[in-house]
Amino acid sequence: MAPILPDKLYFKIGEVAGILEVKTSVLRFWESEFDFLKPEKSVTGQRLYSKNEVELILQVKRLLYDEKFTIEGVKKRISPKGKLINADDLLPASCEKSLSELLKEVRHDLNELRSIL
Repeated sequence: MAPILPDKLYFKIGEVAGILEVKTSVLRFWESEFDFLKPEKSVTGQRLYSKNEVELILQVKRLLYDEKFTIEGVKKRISPKGKLINADDLLPASCEKSLSELLKEVRHDLNELRSIL
């Protein structure tokens, strides 16, 4: 279950790390990997994450830790502008057959191979 975020405009990196239960170095690493993570900085250089960015970071953590995606896999699931991409959208547009039709064809081909053997 995702944590409930306080009603604030900006969160400091330490607050975000606490909410996500990760080290601040993890957040800085994710910033270097994901184009959509670019927090603003205060006049003192403190990273300030918007509520939307924190929600997006929660999605990154879920994909990496719970769903076991790789960094590259997360990059394919979240656009550079920070929009979550539906898994169905990842299929090539030229793929006209449904998954069930493809599975039926594979099953048929396997049965043919079994009869040959």
